[in-house]
Amino acid sequence: MNKMFPTALLLLSSTISGATFANFTAIECNDCSATAAQQQAAKALANQETKSIYVVDFVNYNVKKFKQDGDAVSTTTMTLSENLQVNNHYAHRKVNLRSVD
Repeated sequence: MNKMFPTALLLLSSTISGATFANFTAIECNDCSATAAQQQAAKALANQETKSIYVVDFVNYNVKKFKQDGDAVSTTTMTLSENLQVNNHYAHRKVNLRSVD
């Protein structure tokens, strides 16, 4: 009985945190300019319902977050947790991506 509550709490917290990591969209644009990255983001945002997207560049080890406001697509600052989320998603590549703002 004493172990039931902590076990249930641990199970609930792991379920909630897993849902957080699964809800983002990233596209690759390796060694592309800022304009090309914005064009790729605009194209991807036009085809989906989410309002933000991450553009990942494995050649230069960086990631940019783009946000859609109406018809305009612009870069926005990333939080540390968002940067960690993207790096955890691409952990199998053994690279550390840094955010570029």
